[in-house]
Amino acid sequence: MIKGEFTEKISEFEEALQKVASDIASGVLFDKLPPSELLNKTEDYINRLKDLTISIKELMLILKPEKAYVIKSMCKNFTQTLTNFKDVLLQNTQDPLANSRLAFEQLRKALTDGSDLLFLLREVRDNPSPLIEAILALKKASETKGPIVSIKASEDVQPLIKYVLSRIDEFRASLMGLEKKVGEMKQIMRELQKESLRILSGKTNTHPKTDKDKSEKEQLSLSNFRAEQKEGGTVNDDGGYNRQA
Repeated sequence: MIKGEFTEKISEFEEALQKVASDIASGVLFDKLPPSELLNKTEDYINRLKDLTISIKELMLILKPEKAYVIKSMCKNFTQTLTNFKDVLLQNTQDPLANSRLAFEQLRKALTDGSDLLFLLREVRDNPSPLIEAILALKKASETKGPIVSIKASEDVQPLIKYVLSRIDEFRASLMGLEKKVGEMKQIMRELQKESLRILSGKTNTHPKTDKDKSEKEQLSLSNFRAEQKEGGTVNDDGGYNRQA
């Protein structure tokens, strides 16, 4: 479920942010550390915060699309500050401690930006778009195949929900009708298959006699009759035939 995943990532984001803030407050991180040491102590958390921000941004855009501009802007500022922090520490210079001080300022700014972003995360979690929340509730009910027991939505969303539900019923009815037709077609195919097998095995004659066949048979029978008559009779002077006793 999207909301469950979102809540979990918020907790991870908050934990990583608090770890950096705690290390600064306790003196584990300070601006006089050599750049390599400062980077070594913070790199895992910085990378984790950047990865979380990317995935969290996508979830926020789903849950609160009407705040897309604010979400994209705050996430971009936060990740850019983290990138600046690492870039400064990795830069070659004749005064490494100056880089440490500059990078440390970026780290403090990242904490401020991260706190603002955390506030936005909680707002989106607690107040997602009513329409999106209704759709997620419908999706959850569909996945669990259970009744929709409660959907909190404002009055302007309720007609849309009713329309969606009615369309679902229509689709279900159409699907049942289609399944019935498919069953009928399968039965017809089975009957045709059986008939074809009978034809191939010679049990059924599928070539009815034509008028030409009947005529040829009649002519053949007449020839046989005349032949038999000639064997036992004579021909009259007028061309007729007298059968011998």
